[in-house]
Parts: sequence; C-alpha cells; structure tokens
Amino acid sequence: MKYFLTLFVSFLLLTGCDDGNLITENFVFENATVQKCSTSNVLYKINDVEALIFNTPETNFPNTETVINTPRVVSIGGTTSLTYRKFATTTSTSNICDTPTIPVLEEWIVTGGTVEITTTKIFDTGGTTVVAYNHNIVFKNITFITPDKQIVYDSYTFGSYRTEIVNLNFDYSLATTQNCGGNNLIFKYNGTNALLLDVDPSLFTNAVTPIGSPRTALINTTTNKVIYRVYNGSLNSNFFCAAITPSTPTLTEEWIAQDGVAGTSGIISVETVAIDATHFKHTITLYKTTFKKGILTYIYPTNDNFVFGEYITM
Repeated sequence: MKYFLTLFVSFLLLTGCDDGNLITENFVFENATVQKCSTSNVLYKINDVEALIFNTPETNFPNTETVINTPRVVSIGGTTSLTYRKFATTTSTSNICDTPTIPVLEEWIVTGGTVEITTTKIFDTGGTTVVAYNHNIVFKNITFITPDKQIVYDSYTFGSYRTEIVNLNFDYSLATTQNCGGNNLIFKYNGTNALLLDVDPSLFTNAVTPIGSPRTALINTTTNKVIYRVYNGSLNSNFFCAAITPSTPTLTEEWIAQDGVAGTSGIISVETVAIDATHFKHTITLYKTTFKKGILTYIYPTNDNFVFGEYITM
C-alpha cells in the first residue's frame, strides 16, 4: 500500500510540474530581442526554430507614461493574440511577417489572460528631452492550448518594445498657399516638407460664406485628399507644378490623412470673404486630422484646429 501511495504522489508531483514548463527545452526567449513587422502590428521573438508572436493594435502603445505600479491592461482575445510556433528549420522575420516558407510543426494559441504594459519615457543623452517611450510587456494568467494539454503561466515577461516620438513639422505660418492652375492641387511647403490638398473645387466657390457657417467637407482618400510629405532635399513650386515630377528631391515619407467623421474629426472648413468685385479669399482650416504612414499614426493638430492658410481665387 505504501508503495502504491508513493507512486501516486510521485505521479502528481511530475504532472504538477508541467504547468508553465513548455514542450521543449528550446522554448527560451529571455535573451531574444522583441522585433516588429514593418507592415503590421505584430511583435515577435525568435529562438532558432521557435517564435513567440504577439499581435495587438498599435493604440495599446501610446506615447504616454503609465502611473507607477498601474500598468495598462489589455485582454487577450479579438484583435489581441499570442501564438507560439515551432518550425521545421531555423526561422526568420519573413516567416513571421509574411506567409511561412518553411513548415510549421506546431502552433499553440493562447486563450484567456491579459497583457500588462508599463510605459516609461526614454530621454536623450543629455537627459532633458524625451525621444521615445519604452513599453514593458508582461502576460498574466495565460493558457497555451496544445494538441494534448494546456500549459498555464501565471506571469510571463515578453520584453520591451520601443516607440519613437513622431513630430511632423507643420510650421507653415510663413509659407504661401499655392496652386499650379489646371488642377485642384493646393499646397504649402517649408524646406523639405509639404502639405498638399487635392479637394473638391466647389469648396472655393466665389461667394461669401455667412459668418459662422463655412463650407465643409470630410477628408477622404478619393475626392478630398490631404497628404503630408517629406523629401530628401529642398522644395520649390516648380517641383509640384512641373508636367513631369522632377527626379530630385526624392520622397522619403508620406503621411495620408484618414477619412473624416461627420461632426467629429477630419473636417475641411472654408470661410470665404470678398476682397473686391472679382477676388475672393478662402481661409482653409483642418479640424482634428489623423495622418497615417503604414501602421504609424499622427494626430494633428492636438488643439483641434489647424489653419492651413488663405487661398485667393478670381
């Protein structure tokens, strides 16, 4: 009887140790760097033939410090997922961010649990200017579903993910609003960057708008486009008005304004006054405009309104 009791206790101890101990000795990501796919929100870590893949909206990593001992908490499920994969051979970024080109031997999906994200500032070498933010990611109470068992972690540290501060230059106070004639493009530029509006020309009808009742339209990516661009050299009006776009300077960044929401954001506003009998001045204002480049988002202006400038028609 004592013999069988000993075997039973030993069995319980062995099976009890299985929780939190993943299927192979190679499931070790502590020394692996957190990487990010360039065209999606996927964060991942690779260790030879294994990968740990975390997918969550970029909005869960705002450039705002969390309160001490109060991390940002995100539930796993829906748009937030955690997956373990074991490949047939050593894997690489292309097998994570694109369709795998080598066989996936095992794939475990996490069900339940939460993600705790602690965000702190990163300063420059002088220690005075914030240049980025560090997001420390920890999974809590997660369960991996494998073909033959469940593996539970009370706490698993994924690692740190860094987001840079996006600071687009919207200083056009001294720039002239221009139009090439023959098209709807209205633009301003300052050095190497430019803000372009390709919008419905009826916004600039030669008729005075009542005070407090401007013409308005929602930004969209077809008929009312707003684009911010950065080039690798200085700009001039001929660059935008040439029949064939010059080969230099070249485009280095392009941020597309996202579709507006009526009464809320992404609104183009135009107030028109008469200069004389034949000339009209149109003041163009953008309201709560969200620009995106790939998966990066930049909201400008943060104080609601950005006056693009004055545009004269006749």
